[in-house]
Amino acid sequence: MTESQIDRIVVLRSRLIVGGLLLVGQALALPRGWGCGGISGFMIFSLGIYGACFQKWKTDPGTWMLALLFTVTLGPCAAYFEYLHWQSVVVALRANQVRRVATWDQIRISVDAAVGLIFLSSAVRLAASVAVENWRRTRVITRKT
Repeated sequence: MTESQIDRIVVLRSRLIVGGLLLVGQALALPRGWGCGGISGFMIFSLGIYGACFQKWKTDPGTWMLALLFTVTLGPCAAYFEYLHWQSVVVALRANQVRRVATWDQIRISVDAAVGLIFLSSAVRLAASVAVENWRRTRVITRKT
């Protein structure tokens, strides 16, 4: 991510947190089968939390360690969830079974999971970018002093 993209997420952190909470809240409040967005709402909320953690990413010299920790822990999780999502698609295609009509619940959960994966990958990219950029910036600052 570029510096402007990182700054955009940091600036919009409160909107991401509130929007994610509202999306999760409506998914829980509506009757079963009507609400949608629980997974993606949680991922939007977590992206807002990461934006709040990285508020001082340009000046705080230790932020790269936190960002690296987030990258190391979230990266494999994101890769595994992505693998599971695509494995379910590929297995259904390979099975040569009679095609069934997709129900609303299957479509709703698949779309919600796909959108959630997009936001999870954005969180991993944010953490990796902050780790690299903060390390570069603070390394230069510590050399000058």
